[in-house]
Amino acid sequence: MSLVKYQRSNGMAPLASVVNRLFDDFLPGVWSESESGTFRFRPSVDVIEENDHIAIKADMPGMDRKDIKVTVADGVLTIEGSRSETREEKKDSYARTERFMGTFCRSFNLPRWADGSRINADYKNGVLTVTVPKLESARPKEIEVKVS
Repeated sequence: MSLVKYQRSNGMAPLASVVNRLFDDFLPGVWSESESGTFRFRPSVDVIEENDHIAIKADMPGMDRKDIKVTVADGVLTIEGSRSETREEKKDSYARTERFMGTFCRSFNLPRWADGSRINADYKNGVLTVTVPKLESARPKEIEVKVS
C-alpha cells in the first residue's frame, strides 16, 4: 500500500491536474512541482559498483557542462547544478512561453575504501558519469588454491 497525498477537490478535478498526477505517479523525481508552484529538477541517478571502482551516472539532458559542479569533502561526493530552459511557441493567433529554472544538489556518502583523490567526472550526451576508484586494498584478489 502506498501513501497518497490528500488533495482537496470540489468534485471535478481539472484535466490538467489529473494528467499531472498521472505523470508524477509514473515518472517521479525528474520534474516535480514545489509548494510555491514552481518546478524543481532532480536528475535520476544510477550507482554501479564494479571490481575496481564505483560509477555514478546522472541523467542531465540539455544541460551545459559549465552548469554542473562535482565536489568531494569529508567522504561525501556532491553533484550540484542549475538548469534553465525556455520553450517558446508562436502562431498567428497566440504565443506561448514556458520556463523551467532551478538548482539541484545530490550527495552520496562514499565508503571508507573509496579513493577520493582520484575521482573522475565526464559529461557526454546528457549523462554525467562520476568514477570513484577503489583503494588497492579494497579490490578483490584472486587467491591460488594449492593442492597438497
